Amino acid sequence: MELWSGLGILLGFLVLMISVWKKISLLLATLAASAIIAGFGGLNIADIWTGPYMEGFAGFAGDYLLLFCIGAMFGKILEDSGASWRLATTIVDKAGEKWSLVAFCGLIMLLLYGGVSIFVIIFIILPIGKNLFERLQIPWSYFPAIALIGTIPPVGMLPGSLQILNIIPTQYFGTNLMAGAWVGIIASIVYLVLAAVFVRFLLKNSEQKFDIKEFQNIKASSSTQKDYANTAPNVWISILPIMVALASVNIFNIEIIIGLLVASVLAVLLFWKSLQDIISSLSKGAENGFVPLIYVSVVVGVARVVEQVPFFEVAQELLFELPVNELLIVMAVTSVIAAMTGSSSGSLTMIVDLFGETFVSWGYDPELVHRLMSTTAIGLDAVPWNSVIVVMFTLTGVAFAKGYKYVFVTAVILPLVGALSILMVSPVFY
Repeated sequence: MELWSGLGILLGFLVLMISVWKKISLLLATLAASAIIAGFGGLNIADIWTGPYMEGFAGFAGDYLLLFCIGAMFGKILEDSGASWRLATTIVDKAGEKWSLVAFCGLIMLLLYGGVSIFVIIFIILPIGKNLFERLQIPWSYFPAIALIGTIPPVGMLPGSLQILNIIPTQYFGTNLMAGAWVGIIASIVYLVLAAVFVRFLLKNSEQKFDIKEFQNIKASSSTQKDYANTAPNVWISILPIMVALASVNIFNIEIIIGLLVASVLAVLLFWKSLQDIISSLSKGAENGFVPLIYVSVVVGVARVVEQVPFFEVAQELLFELPVNELLIVMAVTSVIAAMTGSSSGSLTMIVDLFGETFVSWGYDPELVHRLMSTTAIGLDAVPWNSVIVVMFTLTGVAFAKGYKYVFVTAVILPLVGALSILMVSPVFY
């Protein structure tokens, strides 16, 4: 039965991976995957669906509902008021042509670090990126790879970030958002330096030629640029709620949900004149948190099912016996499941739920495990079926065949190099 249940886990994850690739509903995909895992494990499928699967779903959704919804609401206020647009245009314009790409990526990092959803940011940066790349005559097919450089450090590497990937480990390991600060900063520096070298090489040895026709394929509207120019708050007012959110959580140790709520209330008060329909912004913002919450919760449901089959205990024992550095095992498990699910947050939740206690029992500092896992999870999750990648290529109009190979470098290879740098320097700090 152990062998069959192990085969069931492999087939279940294969079905999950193919379903995500084919854009099948994640709810249906996880139900099918959990049924396969349960069936091969000799368990009653109906009992599994109504028991462990729903317990995992409800447990995560209950714990993170307010965080997802308030975080999405905060991002929506920044978007609808034009505050995020004001930050974007000001930073890029002030940087000058020489440093404009650096400023562009820095802006993305700032917004993400402050807790703004990456999906909101994509819509903000597209019209700015379009103007910037046209002005610098950079091939548009490079845009996804260059824009994603700004997303990697704040999502999983940088300590103090308000992104969900930095929050999830705190619930399991008892750490805080500043966990693994030094190794996270070092990983970020390693990543950014290598990314800068890659972009410089790419622009100097460009195999793509600048083609103005590429910009006609952009799907996102840039009409908001004219709308915001006259209504958006000034840059200092725009950045204030983000700074309040970061200070509340990281300096004053206020609960994350309360910190984001305080920042949201402040944003409404400051941006009152810039928000055309405050109630609509708050309502749509809160609703925007539901879909990603459901996506992650159903994946957690599958993790609960995996725990029930006989092979799970065997797998745990095998992990203990592998003759390699245990931190490499942490990286390997995180990378494989991230690639299968195409979701860094979903995979990280599943991994800490299934193996978190095992990883910590190896004697490593929970802060190190926290930072290593959150950094590793942003590597192989950037597969073509990842929702962020799909949205990025859809809205930019860049063909996968032309742009994904560059994304593979900046969003897959280099983040994993950053994770390896954590392994290398960890003995110095832990």
